[in-house]
Amino acid sequence: MYDYMAKTEKDLRLYPSFHVENNKKPNKFLNFPFLGFLIKMILLFPVWIEAFFLGIAAFVVLLINWFVISFTGRYWDVAYRFFLGLMRFWTKVKLYIFGITDKYPGFGLNTNGLFKLDISKPENPNKWLAIPLLGIIVRFILLIPYLIFTDVLYRGANIAMFLSWFVILFKGRLPESFYEFERDSLRVNYAANAYIVGLSDKYPSFYISMNYQTTKIVLIIVGSILTAFNMLGSLTPSERSAYDSNDYRYEYTPDSNQDLDYETY
Repeated sequence: MYDYMAKTEKDLRLYPSFHVENNKKPNKFLNFPFLGFLIKMILLFPVWIEAFFLGIAAFVVLLINWFVISFTGRYWDVAYRFFLGLMRFWTKVKLYIFGITDKYPGFGLNTNGLFKLDISKPENPNKWLAIPLLGIIVRFILLIPYLIFTDVLYRGANIAMFLSWFVILFKGRLPESFYEFERDSLRVNYAANAYIVGLSDKYPSFYISMNYQTTKIVLIIVGSILTAFNMLGSLTPSERSAYDSNDYRYEYTPDSNQDLDYETY
C-alpha cells in the first residue's frame, strides 16, 4: 500500500491531494499493445453508461449548488460529497486505462483503497463566482491558459500510455517516468475541475514533478504539438469561410470582353 504520509511540503500546497502507487506488476494481457486497450474499453462499457447518468446528475447538483451558495454563503454538503466522489470515480477509471492499476474500477464513488484523493470543503465560497451561469463562464475564461496546459499533459500522457504498452510487454514493468507523468496529468485535470465546480476558488497550480526531466520534457513537447494541431484543426471551418469570402467572381457584363456568363470559384 502507498505510504500516504510521505508528502513533500509542495504536495501539501497542491489540490486535490492525490497520491497513488505505481503498478509494480502490470498485467501483460490487459496492457498488450492495442488489444489490451480494446478489451478495457469493452469491459468498461457498463461504466460508461453509469458515467453518462452521473454527468447529468453533476449538472443538476452544480445548478442547485450555485443557488445554495448565493443564498446561504455555504457550499452544499451534498455537492461537496458528490463532486469529490465523482473525481474518485473517474480516477479509478483512468488509472485502469493507463495501466497504473489492473483492478476494475467498479461503479462506486469511492477509492477502492487504490489511491488517496482529497480536497477540503470550501469554508467561504466566493458568491460572485457562484452566480448562476455567469460565475462558471468567468471561471472558464480565467482557466483558458490552464485548460490548454491540461490538454498538453493529457495528450502527453496518452503517448506515455502507448509507449508503456511495449515496455510492459517486453520488460514487465510500467516505467516510473510514464507513471509520474500520467499521475500528474490526472491531478492537474482534477485541479481544473475543482476550480470549475467551486471546490476551490484558488487558481490551480501549474506545478508537476520534473523527475525524469528529459522524458517528461519530450512528452510535453509532443503533447504541445498534438494540442496545436488539434487547435488548428478546429479553425479549419473558419479559415474555409475566410477563403470563401475572398473568392474571385467573374460575371459577364455588356462592357466586358467575356463571351460567357460564369463564376469561377
